[in-house]
Amino acid sequence: MTHSSTSISCSHLVFKRGARTILNDISFDLKKGALTALIGHNGAGKSTLLKLVLGLLEPFSGSLTVLGAAPGSNPLKVGYLPENVSFYDQMTVRDHLRYFSALKCVSERRVQELVEQLGLTEVIGQKLGQCSKGQRQRLGLAQALLTNPELLILDEPTVGLDPAASLLMYRELSRLRDEGCSVVVCTHELALVEHYLDNALVISRGLLAGAGTLDELRAQAGLAVRITHIDTAKIKAHAELSALLRGDDLLVRAEELEAVIEKLTRECGIFDFEVKKADLSEIFRYFVLNEKDLRAETH
Repeated sequence: MTHSSTSISCSHLVFKRGARTILNDISFDLKKGALTALIGHNGAGKSTLLKLVLGLLEPFSGSLTVLGAAPGSNPLKVGYLPENVSFYDQMTVRDHLRYFSALKCVSERRVQELVEQLGLTEVIGQKLGQCSKGQRQRLGLAQALLTNPELLILDEPTVGLDPAASLLMYRELSRLRDEGCSVVVCTHELALVEHYLDNALVISRGLLAGAGTLDELRAQAGLAVRITHIDTAKIKAHAELSALLRGDDLLVRAEELEAVIEKLTRECGIFDFEVKKADLSEIFRYFVLNEKDLRAETH
């Protein structure tokens, strides 16, 4: 085991393809045992960053360490599930696992553990050409987990999966995180990953636009807290609260939420309302799509 407290450490990383800068001045540290969402628009540089972490590409400048060492130097400690997994349709699930386990010098006992954990028992003798997308993804996850990796990297692991299969995938990733595995998920399915992530990296146009927990990202952006399902007629009689109205909702700065709630209850007699913090989709829209109207205005 490595002794560093970080799974991935990146400092002023730059990657160029010819004269074009794909990633520019990227710096972050990911703690071990965390589930991190890597999000951004198409072409932002997310997949390039993953390839750098895997040691498949060399940075132009800056530094990058993975599990305390150079990228690619500890391949058996890093599991990887690409977006499009290439398997052999005429080979069975069993044959694939035997092949990968031999390649990685993994015991049959470990293979059987993963077959049971990931629900592959019923299809173990089935050819891949007869397997569903969800079954193929579970096989992909199994091959990534064969060596009990300390770091697991997944690129769009739930694309094409139905809601039930997606939920099973994230429950498994959450379990692995709880057991100490560091997990990085590159995804566009923001509503799904939001319930499981510990922190997020937001990449936009080759730059690190934001990094941190959801609360830290909300604070960085100054995103409003939305108070909904309120009696607007009572609000309009209160000048200070009326100034916060946007349609039928109040948009409130996070640091002023407690004071606003006190005014609602004590001065307006309103007790029936719902408080909603900005979700990951709104965070994405702010940092990536530059929808700055999501902020609470200073007053």
